[in-house]
Amino acid sequence: DTGIFERRDILLELLEQRTSPDGSDLGGRLAHLFQVLNTPEANRQATLDEDLARFPYINGDLFAETLLIADFDSAMRKALLDACRFDWTEISPAIFGTLFQSVMESEEQRIKGSHYTSEANVLKVIEPLFLDDLRAEFERLRRSRGTRRNAELHAFRQRLGRMRFLDPACGCGNFLVIAYRELRQLEIEVLRELFPSRQLGLLADALSLVNVDQFHGIDLDEFPKRITEIALWMMDHIMNNRLSLEFGEAFARIPLTSSPRVVCGEASKRSVSPPIQWRSGRPGCSGSASSRRTPSRRANRWPSCGRRSSTGSAWRSCSPTGPSPGTPTYAAWRMSTS
Repeated sequence: DTGIFERRDILLELLEQRTSPDGSDLGGRLAHLFQVLNTPEANRQATLDEDLARFPYINGDLFAETLLIADFDSAMRKALLDACRFDWTEISPAIFGTLFQSVMESEEQRIKGSHYTSEANVLKVIEPLFLDDLRAEFERLRRSRGTRRNAELHAFRQRLGRMRFLDPACGCGNFLVIAYRELRQLEIEVLRELFPSRQLGLLADALSLVNVDQFHGIDLDEFPKRITEIALWMMDHIMNNRLSLEFGEAFARIPLTSSPRVVCGEASKRSVSPPIQWRSGRPGCSGSASSRRTPSRRANRWPSCGRRSSTGSAWRSCSPTGPSPGTPTYAAWRMSTS
C-alpha cells in the first residue's frame, strides 16, 4: 500500500474481511472494486457497499477496461494479501522493468531487444543530456541577488512545466520515470527558494507544474506500455507526497486528469502530438547486432545523430525544423552493446 487512497490499508481491509479464505470470491470482489474505481462518486449507486464506497474515483482510464474475472485459490489470495501488507512507499516504480524482464523468456527478450536499464545507468545518460544544464541554471538563479531573482525563478519553474520528453523504445519506462522524478525534485528545490517560509498561499492549489502528460513513449507491445503508464502515475504519487511533506499542504492528483502519452507501434512510423521538435530513437530491434534485426526493423532505423554515453546507451537529438523557443524536448534511444 503506497497510501494513494484517502486512508491507508483500506484495500487490505477489504480483501481480508470481505473475501473467503479459499479465494473463491476474490476475483469477483476485485472486478467490482475496479468498476467502483472507474465510477465518479456522483454516479455511484446509493446502495453501494460502504466498504467499496470508501474508495475514490481514479479516472485516467486505469480501470476502464472490463477484464475477465480471475479465478483465485487460497495460495493466490495469501500472495495478494502479503503484497498489500508490504510497505511500497520506499520502492521505486522503476523496479517494474526488472520484474517484467525477469518473466520473459531469453529468446523473446533477445528478439524484442528488451533490456532493463538500471537507475544508475539511466542517470549517467540523462544527467549530461539535460539535467546537468538545468541544475546549473537553477544554481545560477539561486545564487543571484538581483531584483529579478524571483521572477527568473518563476520563469524557470514554468519552463520545467513546458518541457516534453520522448523515449521511442520505452519498454517499461525507466528512462521516463526517472527523468520525471528528477524534474519534479528540481521543481521542489525551486519552490524552496521561492517560498523559504513554506507558506504558499494561493499557489497551494497548483503546487506542481510538471505533470506526466509531458512524457511520451512508444513501444511495440501493449504490456510494457501499460507498465510505463502505471509507473509514471506511481512516481507522480510519490512526488506529490514528497511535495506535501515539504510544504505542509495536501497535494494530490486524484482523480487523474492527465495521462502519460504512451502508444504502441514502430517508432519510425508514428508521429507524436503535439509535435516533438527534438526527436530521436530506436524502433524495436532484436539485440545489438544488425544481423539479428528483422528486415522490417533494419529498414526502420532512424538516422544517427547526437552522442553516445559510456554505458552503452545513446541519446539522439534530430531536429529538421529546430526546437520551438523556450520548449526544449529531449528523447532517449537505447541499444544493448552486449
